[in-house]
Order: sequence, then C-alpha cells, then structure tokens
Amino acid sequence: MKCLVLVTLLATGTFAFFTAEQHEVAKKLSNTCKGEIGDGLPENIGDRFREGDLTLTDAKSKCFMKCVFSKVGFIDDAGTVNKTALVDKLSRGNTKEKAEAFAEQCSMFEGADGCEKALGLYECYHKNKATYF
Repeated sequence: MKCLVLVTLLATGTFAFFTAEQHEVAKKLSNTCKGEIGDGLPENIGDRFREGDLTLTDAKSKCFMKCVFSKVGFIDDAGTVNKTALVDKLSRGNTKEKAEAFAEQCSMFEGADGCEKALGLYECYHKNKATYF
C-alpha cells in the first residue's frame, strides 16, 4: 500500500485523487520519516515533497526523500535505484515501456551518499514526468 501511495503522490503531485486511506498512509509515511530525520526539516516538507518542490535541496530534505523512497523500495540505503520496483509500480496505470524508459533515465545518479542520489531521482521524476506519465 505504501508503494501505491508514493506512486500516486509522484504521479499526481496533489491530494485530489487520494482516498481517505491513501491520505492516512501518506501522512504516516511522511511522519515516520520526519521522526527519523529529526529537527531541522523545512516547514511543510511532506506537502512540498508531494507537490514537486525542487527547492528542497538542503541536506535534511534530501535525507527525507531517501527515507521515503527507501521505505517504498525505490532505493536502497546507498541510494541505488531499484529499477524493477520503479517499473513495477509506475507501470500501473502507464505503459510498461514508459515506466522502463523512466527507470532507465532516472536511475543513475552520482552523489556523495544515498541522500544525494535520492534527490537525483526526485528531481529527474519531476523534470521528466510530462514525457513519461
């Protein structure tokens, strides 16, 4: 269910299409990651993350992204993208070919750590979503 919520969050960038259950799962996931990251996160990071705010480039925000993506299986602790998981989740409601092309383009990022790589995935999605979804 968490994977479905994240895919919905990424694909729509809005709450408009969520069921009440999906809202709750998204809030819990966001709150869990906020708790794990601790103080210093930008205000309303959960909402800003879902809306595709590309100004979330501070260290805490990057690690928030890593936390969320890790919990849904899109990346591992090192920030390596799980292309199979991306294709599986993103091909629900999209063509498999588009999901595979997205996974290929947005899966390889250089970075000092997993948080940097998570930012790369986040930015790649939001910069290219019109092409793929």
